[in-house]
Amino acid sequence: MRIKAIAKEQYQKFSQADGSQFIASEYAIYGILKTVSIFQPGTILEAGVGIGTISDSILKAEFSFKPQVYGTENNEFCLKQLSKNMGKNFSQLKLYPNIQALPEGLLLDLIIIDGIENELESLKKKMSKKCILLIEGDRKEQVKKLRSLFPKHKFATMVSVRKNSVYSKKNPDEFKGGLKVIFTNPDFFQYLFWIKTKILMKLKYFKRDYLT
Repeated sequence: MRIKAIAKEQYQKFSQADGSQFIASEYAIYGILKTVSIFQPGTILEAGVGIGTISDSILKAEFSFKPQVYGTENNEFCLKQLSKNMGKNFSQLKLYPNIQALPEGLLLDLIIIDGIENELESLKKKMSKKCILLIEGDRKEQVKKLRSLFPKHKFATMVSVRKNSVYSKKNPDEFKGGLKVIFTNPDFFQYLFWIKTKILMKLKYFKRDYLT
């Protein structure tokens, strides 16, 4: 599976689309695809699909397993762009206007927060026992809220040591945007991944300090 290549291709593709100023970074797309590949969630929700960058990337990756991909979006501009941007993958996305509209009894294994979502508390009822949360970008208030909901959680940031590419519309002197991961009720495998991530990120922050 060419996860890095897919992340690059998708970022370049969506960087040319209308509304691309708010899309996930190339590194964030890669981090999401890698997480999906490692943990193999059966059900995935992108809360705030936007113009389709992340959901389209997950569907394009064609993993060895086939997750069901759900999304929420109610912005009129974004809804008009989705079918155009996602092409044939749009028919595989189960799209709803908000969290409350998701099917009754649905349990989610992975949730990606990629927009302003005011119903975060109601997500808890939709999570499987070992649900993983990925938060794209900064979103401090959302992270704070989510962490408060899960007293046993483990939290880590995932950052890049590479700066924005020449094909990005973002400042080339800034590092590529990252991710935050919350293991809501970690099992042993998730706990080991969390420890590895924490160690790796410390090393990356040292390198970023050196590069700046």
